[in-house]
Amino acid sequence: MNVLVGISLLVFLAGIFYRIYGWLTQSIRPAAKISAADRVSSAFKGFFGTIFSGQLAEIVKTFFTDVLFQRRLFSKSVLRWTAHGLIFVGFILLLFMHGLGTGVSNFFFSDYESTLQPYLSLRNLFGLMVLVGVCIALYRRLTDTPKRVKSYSSDWISLVFLALIMFSGILLESSKISSYSAFTAMAEDYGDLTEAEEMLPLETYWAANFGLNSPNVAKPFDPDLVEEGQSIHADTCMDCHAPLTGAFVSFSMSKIVGPIAAGLGDSGAVSFFFYLHIVSCLVLLAWLPFSKMFHVIAAPISLLINGVMGFKEPGKDPANVLNRQMIGLSACTHCGSCSEMCSSLMFYESFQNDFILPSEKVQFLKKIAAGQKVDQETLTNLQKGLYICTSCDRCSEVCPSGINLRELFVSSRYHFLGQGIPETSMLSHFSFPLSLTRNFLDDHAQALKKLEKIFKDSFSKLKDLTTVTVSDPAQVGTNSYQSCYSCQRCTNICPVVRLYDDPIEKLDMLPHQIMFSLGIGNKEIAMGSQMIWSCSTCYLCQEHCPNQVEITDIFYNLKNAAINKIEGGRA
Repeated sequence: MNVLVGISLLVFLAGIFYRIYGWLTQSIRPAAKISAADRVSSAFKGFFGTIFSGQLAEIVKTFFTDVLFQRRLFSKSVLRWTAHGLIFVGFILLLFMHGLGTGVSNFFFSDYESTLQPYLSLRNLFGLMVLVGVCIALYRRLTDTPKRVKSYSSDWISLVFLALIMFSGILLESSKISSYSAFTAMAEDYGDLTEAEEMLPLETYWAANFGLNSPNVAKPFDPDLVEEGQSIHADTCMDCHAPLTGAFVSFSMSKIVGPIAAGLGDSGAVSFFFYLHIVSCLVLLAWLPFSKMFHVIAAPISLLINGVMGFKEPGKDPANVLNRQMIGLSACTHCGSCSEMCSSLMFYESFQNDFILPSEKVQFLKKIAAGQKVDQETLTNLQKGLYICTSCDRCSEVCPSGINLRELFVSSRYHFLGQGIPETSMLSHFSFPLSLTRNFLDDHAQALKKLEKIFKDSFSKLKDLTTVTVSDPAQVGTNSYQSCYSCQRCTNICPVVRLYDDPIEKLDMLPHQIMFSLGIGNKEIAMGSQMIWSCSTCYLCQEHCPNQVEITDIFYNLKNAAINKIEGGRA
């Protein structure tokens, strides 16, 4: 057992060092020329600069409000806050009061003994808290799928491990409560009771009051033996063993577990549950740094860092910005809070691309940062999901782990552009928030120039046409444009058109001209028009059209058709 404990601890420590190494070496954008030495230096400077500054008060405040009391989570979902609190508080208290009992509890409580009160009841209470929290988490995983989209195997494994540790611990204590072999070993080791005339009364008392399954006594119990056993118990057991009814969960379970264990051999049942419990704990310890459970370490660090650096403004130190992003990836719990509040959620309903949702993007950004291979289809969908993001920052505001998701997603967009992969969607108004970040401006300008050339090579312009042909009306998802009778109200009310002195020069075509082109069957020049990409989707044209032409919706369909043609050769 000591060997297993040693191996688990070594694996755990190796995993911690591996994770910290990843924080200081990995990045979403390898093009950022910042060495690992610079990042380590910046991390130490940031740490000590914060400790010995006026920001220490902010750290203390963040620790209590965000780390311990989970203010951000509570403000969004009381149920989720309850599940998190029950699991975290129950597990940590069990770890320090029970798992590390001899090293921690004995230090704080000189009379600590796991079989005494209040420790006996508290252990059951904390275990029950974790189980209730796990049940709430399972309920959410099973009922909240339309918004969270996916639950990965790591999500289920984490919950299973927690449940297994709690159940095996309860079953171990239940089997020991009812075990005759455990009782006799305890009586011999601690009570110095070997004579049958002393053992029988004590057995009778324990069978009557503590759920012991004894082969020597049966109901109805002899009241004289019970009274004598109570006296022996008071003399030999009471100092180190509280009434087992105090273990309210395990004692109740022992009434079910006891008869089954006795039938199978109670010593074997106790040994089985003991090894199941210990091995489960050791496997979790070794697995923790390599799993999503690592967020129990990374999330508090992420919250403290963002408590100091803030969310809204870009970090002043690029090295620490990279460090913060990598810690943030480790801190993600895949809880789905960001996805449920995402302003692009309606686009997921339309396109069914998992990577439109923030929680799903983060899972694969972890792989990209670690240099793992990701298939091309996944990369394409991830890139589309990144560009549909509006940078509204709602995800960062609700993230219970304090991850600056907007900053992370903006960097990720330019990771793809740095690899020479153009993104057609960036021509739309969704790319506008990128300019507000005041970051990557040169990258953005270069990407737009590349994309502009692709569109020029793919579509004809109205001014370049020498002949105009007439064919069947174009297919754009609606035929409402056939009701257009050239009043030009759409063009006259359009705020984008009014923005320019010479709108045709800037926009290629005006809204009413696009309706004309569709009417004569020339969808090609409509898809190549800058107007559909400059459209602010204010819907003024559609609202004021006297014939109810769905102009803005048609622009959406044209943009999707243009992207499909470029990416897949479809018009």
